Amino acid sequence: MKKLITSALLGAALLTAVPDARAISPQEIMTLARIGVSEDEMIKAIDRDKTVFNLTVNEIIELKKAGVPENVLKYMLKTPQIFGGEKPPDQGNTTQPVNELTPEEKAALEQRQREEAQRLAEEATKADTAQKRAFAQGILKRGMDQAKSGNCVASIQTFLDFITQGGYQRGSDEYYTAWYGIAHALGQCELYQSSANYLVDVLLEGPEKPFFQQAFWELKGLRRTINYSPPDLERLTEMGVVNFSRRFQDEYNYFLGEFFYDYNNFTKALDYFAAVSEDAPEHPKALYLTGLIEVQNQLYKSAVDKFQRAIVAVESLDTDTEVRDLAYLALARIAYEAENFDAAVYYYRKLPRDSNKLAQAFYEQAWTYFLKGDYERALGTFQALHSPYFSHFFYPELWVLEATVYVNLCYVENAEEAIKRFEADVSALSIPLKNLLQSLRTPQDYFQALLGVVEGQPAFALDKRLIRPVLANVEFYNLFKTVRQIEREERFVTENQAGLAAFGADLLAKLGALRQSRLNEAGIKVQQLLKQVEAELAEYAVKATELQVDIDAIKVDEQMRELQGTTAPESAVGTAGGSEAIVGGDSQAWRYEGEYWSDEIGGFRSRLKSRCGAQ
Repeated sequence: MKKLITSALLGAALLTAVPDARAISPQEIMTLARIGVSEDEMIKAIDRDKTVFNLTVNEIIELKKAGVPENVLKYMLKTPQIFGGEKPPDQGNTTQPVNELTPEEKAALEQRQREEAQRLAEEATKADTAQKRAFAQGILKRGMDQAKSGNCVASIQTFLDFITQGGYQRGSDEYYTAWYGIAHALGQCELYQSSANYLVDVLLEGPEKPFFQQAFWELKGLRRTINYSPPDLERLTEMGVVNFSRRFQDEYNYFLGEFFYDYNNFTKALDYFAAVSEDAPEHPKALYLTGLIEVQNQLYKSAVDKFQRAIVAVESLDTDTEVRDLAYLALARIAYEAENFDAAVYYYRKLPRDSNKLAQAFYEQAWTYFLKGDYERALGTFQALHSPYFSHFFYPELWVLEATVYVNLCYVENAEEAIKRFEADVSALSIPLKNLLQSLRTPQDYFQALLGVVEGQPAFALDKRLIRPVLANVEFYNLFKTVRQIEREERFVTENQAGLAAFGADLLAKLGALRQSRLNEAGIKVQQLLKQVEAELAEYAVKATELQVDIDAIKVDEQMRELQGTTAPESAVGTAGGSEAIVGGDSQAWRYEGEYWSDEIGGFRSRLKSRCGAQ
């Protein structure tokens, strides 16, 4: 400890003694943080040197990892304005000047586009020629033809026989070619887990091999069907693809960026996302994931910029609209956390009615209205969430939120009715859930219990609404898909064991181990989510009890006013019951009559006025 303190004082003394020697670097700031120098001393050191830090996102992440205090980091980010003479950006002006291309720049751009098109054509021809040459010799061509015709078991056997009879060893061109043939045949059989392992082996042979691109594209396609990110893929970073077309480089860079994002290696992920071209179809997704990384590191201003650019990129490139919807949700959540509720509502309402994220947007929007105190729209949104359009989602707190609004408006009867609905429709579910959770032990028990509830088995008598949060969880969904995929592959291999022989036995052993591993992960996720539902039900039950206390207090207050001969002001008394729907720009309104129409779902409003007397 004495040695650390001495080092810290020495570091501070050196900075004081030689103020003009050189500007302090981010690395030195990290060193000062590690040895325990105080925030004030670090800021004084920056002031003495008048150091201007132009930090990248990666540098900010590294500084945070090194333990640099938040105040010091914020001060470093301000140094361009403090010492560099840089004016802060104009927050009011969000438009960027459009620079027209000069004739020379336009001609150069067109030339680059022609060269890229030619390069793509040459690349395709070269790959096709190499692959045709590799399969030109009879037996290998026959294996590919068998796979193409759907006879994948015979195809796999053809390639295995070719390796065995020829005595080819790993590293030879013949072995490599047959290995790709096996990977391709497994894919044709829809044995995606097994195929992916062989495709990785082919990829790791290097980009100079003839099937490198084809194996990459097939593996990329498989990742849309199965959850597959083995650590071995990190070795792809050692392989340069600069000799390939810009299009392939963009696919490759995004693929690796997503891989590192999945493993929470955000520094490397950012580097690969930044390398994706602005006109690439993957660019919006790269921007969106970059924004999520910046949110996790509390770089909200940069994150907002990335999400907004992702939305613009989706529209201009006409790519996956789900990225646009996710970006709108992210912008709304940032505004919500900043308590800028109007901006949050604006972004939530940007989601189109056909978006599969609409239910989530409505739910979060309901909370926004509630916290904003906009009870007119809050009650209207609660009404929409009770509709059949959102019946496949479970929002246990809706009745509690409604009761809270009614209490705040002094509608005692409505509040009590909402609490009764909560106790009957929601709170009553907690006991069967608790009993089920107490009877389960292993992850496999939880997984099987979930399936039992879905299938309606008598042994698992649980309301299906309670498992909706599990079924809606992306991580569980991917694990469930993986387990089912592995089971399908096991059945296929078992049915064709005679034709696949030792190769099939090896596949079954690997698939069995993988299935058990994924089953355990899925069961653990089910346990976590059901425990969370149980905790939430208990929390909302407590809030319902607290609301009942508030209701009783309001009743006592009303009785006291009656005894004293005073009542609430007439102007404050409204009419309880029912919502109104507002449709169209002219806000036409009519009473809710028990029906829901898709074009009205976002237009429900309550017209209840406060009945609370002066306190």
